[in-house]
Amino acid sequence: MTVKEAKKLVKQRLSEERFYHTKCVARAAKKLAPQFGADVEKAVLAAWLHDILKEDPKPDLLKRVQASAIIFGYKVEESPQLWHAFAGGDYVEQELGVDPEIASAVRWHTTGKPDMTPLEKTVFLADYISDDRHFTGVEEIREISYRSAEKGLRRAMKQTIDHLREKGLTVNENTIEALEYLETHDSQENQDGEDK
Repeated sequence: MTVKEAKKLVKQRLSEERFYHTKCVARAAKKLAPQFGADVEKAVLAAWLHDILKEDPKPDLLKRVQASAIIFGYKVEESPQLWHAFAGGDYVEQELGVDPEIASAVRWHTTGKPDMTPLEKTVFLADYISDDRHFTGVEEIREISYRSAEKGLRRAMKQTIDHLREKGLTVNENTIEALEYLETHDSQENQDGEDK
């Protein structure tokens, strides 16, 4: 699937507001991909596809997630805000025949996971800091991210976890484990650098 084909398909499936968000995410992914060492073309395509099922009915999303046998943490039924990502990853891989690497970036763009690929990191962070986002702290994280994408990614995950906990909402265990992995990995890299 080409970016042009993805744009056309997404335009048909999403509202004008969600389409604009997707366009902003694609623009951010194009900027962030080189920092993470991700393929720019794949990052832009994944960004265009990341919310392809966002506005589908919730029962349809849950049915697709359950049928796909993807295990993504606990309390699935209590986290409907995550269903579109997992269902979307399955949809683009199974029905659109998209590269599994791109499908994985779609699948994990909302929660993240431990040991993310450069492409998964790119789409996660691009979605978080896209220009249409206006929540508290996003401008600072956006600024950090364009200087150091890895630092921006850690800040975005930490803020996500803190926000969900403050609201009393379920935090998907993949997000917690993703942040722990990033912090441990970063700590190990700093230690290795000091040892040399």
